[in-house]
Amino acid sequence: MAMDSPDFVLLSSDQTLTLRETHISGACKLHFGQKPVKIVRSEAQFLYDDTGQKYLDCTSRTTNVGHCHPETVRAACNQFMKLTVCNEHPSNKIENRLDYEYCQELLSTLPDNFQVCLFTNSGAEANDLALKLARNYTGKNDVVVVDGSFHGAVNLLWDISPKTFKQFHPGKPPWVHVVPCPDMYRGPYAGHPDAAEKYFQQAKAAIDLAVQRNASIGCFLSEPVFIVHGVLIPPPGWLKRVYSYIRELGGVVIADEIQCGLGRSGSHFWAFQTQDAIPDILTLGKPLGNGHPVGCVVTSKKIAASLWPEDKSTYECNPVAAEVGLAVLRLMQRENFMENSFLLGLELTHGFKSIQPEHTIIGDVRGLGLMVAVDIVWTQESKKPAPELAEVISYRMKDEYILVANEGEYGNVLFFITPLCVTSKDIQVVIQVFHKIVTDVETSNLSLSMGFPGSSSGVSSSSSSLYPMVQSWPESDDSDSALDSYNYHSMD
Repeated sequence: MAMDSPDFVLLSSDQTLTLRETHISGACKLHFGQKPVKIVRSEAQFLYDDTGQKYLDCTSRTTNVGHCHPETVRAACNQFMKLTVCNEHPSNKIENRLDYEYCQELLSTLPDNFQVCLFTNSGAEANDLALKLARNYTGKNDVVVVDGSFHGAVNLLWDISPKTFKQFHPGKPPWVHVVPCPDMYRGPYAGHPDAAEKYFQQAKAAIDLAVQRNASIGCFLSEPVFIVHGVLIPPPGWLKRVYSYIRELGGVVIADEIQCGLGRSGSHFWAFQTQDAIPDILTLGKPLGNGHPVGCVVTSKKIAASLWPEDKSTYECNPVAAEVGLAVLRLMQRENFMENSFLLGLELTHGFKSIQPEHTIIGDVRGLGLMVAVDIVWTQESKKPAPELAEVISYRMKDEYILVANEGEYGNVLFFITPLCVTSKDIQVVIQVFHKIVTDVETSNLSLSMGFPGSSSGVSSSSSSLYPMVQSWPESDDSDSALDSYNYHSMD
């Protein structure tokens, strides 16, 4: 039933929460646990709640061309009225044309080694398929990942994601090998003139240790830009060196661009291009369809040929996803969203950096295109993560009708990842509101009572679990804990 129908009854926020508590698992957390926002519609860079209040969306991970863009909506609706299922029969010329046309346009944005598109319903499914391809092609089982990474909520991906296996039994599987994140803010070589080589040697040491213990390295999977970690950008040359070494060992490399691809970096269409490092397999997710459920694995014909025969027709693109995907690719070009991401990403990053000297809790500002992060700390000198303050700031931003997320390994990094249609006016509002809120938080009794330096209460020892040891899995036979690591226990 349409919302504008006279028979349509919109549930109140309280009614919706009651139904949610009754029917939805408690493991499915709300973005705002206190006073949650009930979003009922969206348009461009804005979300609207059930009272009609408009919020600027700075948490978008999927709607690159803007929420409910008329052309993507039109493409989906038109195709839904024609054909919605995959049909591999040669007589189905319309669907085949859409599939091929979409593949051709997607491949035209990529280097020549990418020749085949295998479609899925999500980015997680794409990463799962990429691991299957890597293992089939190389005949090797072991996987190398970056510490703190997360690659999707399916069983195999939980097994390889440090962000999850650190928290849940049985921990890290013996066939997963973890290399340190090349953190240019808190890492041991932050600011070092030869950081790329130093961090590569750390990664190589972890991989060599695994090989000495008879590991058979099949692949390396990582984001080219570490969004999950808090928009950490590797030092130039690091990714290329790791890719090269994995290939020397007979493995393949997989770039997870589910969040950072499709023009979001601003300077390039794909984030791996910003690192001058070309992967063997590329995985993509819902931004391909502007939120429509679609994912994709792009690779060479040789690697794609390692699929099992029974998978032959599993990874075709359904016609609705193809139509929406074509619309997204054409909008990216026609409406200059890449240029917008580049220019407004610079404006947002420079704006935050301009106010950083006035605020001791702004530890770092970093970004690439419209992927911008502000690292909230107790003091700039200690760099100690302050997730409590980040949480307060995110709620205060919500009260000013700007939605942000506080994430990263410690929950202290504020993400500003907007639809690419955001405007300069929006950016200036974000900077001004953020500046005001951070000033209030720094001077309020609330921030002092939560452990701001000089407070009599401080951060309790029980909160040390917020700052977990990096590179340490004592229960694992191939723990990488012998490598250099850093932690925040000593700062309590």
